[in-house]
Amino acid sequence: MTPGELSSSVDTLGSSAAAGQLLSQDVAQGRSKDTFARAYSRELGEVVDHEAEKLSDATPSPAVRDSLPRALELAQKISTALGEVQTSPGDRSTARQAEGELAALSKRAQGLSESL
Repeated sequence: MTPGELSSSVDTLGSSAAAGQLLSQDVAQGRSKDTFARAYSRELGEVVDHEAEKLSDATPSPAVRDSLPRALELAQKISTALGEVQTSPGDRSTARQAEGELAALSKRAQGLSESL
């Protein structure tokens, strides 16, 4: 995996986290139907899980050897936060927690991508 390929994967993770943050915000404020929140968080989770699979299967070039595990950790944390929304789409407290976590993970992804 080259720095460009890893950067692309990390960008996908970051955008999925940002979208999940917005969804979680809507859920926390009671502005989203449970069925939509569950379906959209599942869809975002599938994107993140696919990226995690690609990262797990990748053979890193020397330039990304240290960054690849950080990207995989981000994917796992984003997937977990999205899973919380998917499992409990009507729980505003869970959504608020996921919103904060996904915001932080999105920023971490952006920082990692910029460092590549």
